[in-house]
Amino acid sequence: MRGSKTILMLSDNPGEDYLARIRTGASRVCRNAGYMFESVNIYGRSQTIAEAIAAADCAGFILTPPVSDDRSTLSLLEARKMPYVRIAPLLDLSRGNVVGMDEFMAASAVTGLLTARGHTRIGIMRGPNSHLVSMRRYNGYANALGAKGQRVDQALVAQGDFTRESGRQQAAKLFAAKPTAIFASNDEMAAGIMDAARAAGIAVPQQLSLVGYDDNAVASTVRPRLTTVRQPLEAMGEEAGKLIVANVVAPRAACQHIIVPFEIVERDSIADCPVGLGVT
Repeated sequence: MRGSKTILMLSDNPGEDYLARIRTGASRVCRNAGYMFESVNIYGRSQTIAEAIAAADCAGFILTPPVSDDRSTLSLLEARKMPYVRIAPLLDLSRGNVVGMDEFMAASAVTGLLTARGHTRIGIMRGPNSHLVSMRRYNGYANALGAKGQRVDQALVAQGDFTRESGRQQAAKLFAAKPTAIFASNDEMAAGIMDAARAAGIAVPQQLSLVGYDDNAVASTVRPRLTTVRQPLEAMGEEAGKLIVANVVAPRAACQHIIVPFEIVERDSIADCPVGLGVT
């Protein structure tokens, strides 16, 4: 309701650390502007996003992936004339206020670190198909290989769901194809691959280089520490908070599309590809 002083962040995402960093930035901005901040994550619950919206008494919404690309959710909010800001969407980028980063270039850049270290058999652990960023990151990976004259080998492609457990479970498929490096589409799956490598007696990074994506807390706590893409999630939350507050105050203001820069954080999980060495 427009008279409310609450901003609600809606999510359907298993990545609690990912969401927490967005919440930190968004809640700080909203509260400083005199608004209460709440969040609902329906992942693993019977509640639907439509039900969460129906139950909400708020002035505006912040939508995180994959909700930010759910056209039925956008249509529902628009029908109710409710302000919203979308974080990291890939569809209909002219629709509503948007805060994001270049997922394609970030995935290409972190994969490019591996090709620059001499790796030619580079696997990828994709995220769930329900998250459109999974395809964007896969395309960035393929782009980095293509820049070196390499093609994607489907034997080196595995499907996870952004959880550490899926990384552990699906790692064997990649190991069987004898990669010298793997790009995991988020840090949780990278940590799972690292768990599986340790259990299989595969040394990281001596036998297998590994990179992730997000720079969540797990990236700096696993051993070896993970080289990854740092998404400025707190900054993205801050920008989303500024936009939703401005949109609540001035509903007819022109929509904005804000792109925040990514950073590659190099740690200990990659090495030069030893000549003739693959996963055994």
